[in-house]
Amino acid sequence: MALAWGNARTQFQLVRAQVEAELEKGMSKRQIFEALRNEGKISMTEITFYKYAAKALNPNADSMRGKAIAPSHDKGGSGSSNPQTPLLPDRSRDKNRFQMDDDIPSYD
Repeated sequence: MALAWGNARTQFQLVRAQVEAELEKGMSKRQIFEALRNEGKISMTEITFYKYAAKALNPNADSMRGKAIAPSHDKGGSGSSNPQTPLLPDRSRDKNRFQMDDDIPSYD
């Protein structure tokens, strides 16, 4: 049965310290899940529990998802910090853009 949005995360935060302690002792995630479920401390699915347990073990894994990897600057390549030509044209000098004029004529 699906929990209301955010309830699984809240449940996991309440037992997170216990999960981390049991994992350090060498207990498997499945054993921890079954024990917490039997005690009535969690009611999430096993897959959801595994997801939050993985995040608890490696909190930086989710923050790297979707990030581009650029080559280092000392090795050159396309990731250098000083490109020869700008990627986008400078729009501040375009005549087709709206610009404020200092000398606005008075029509009174």
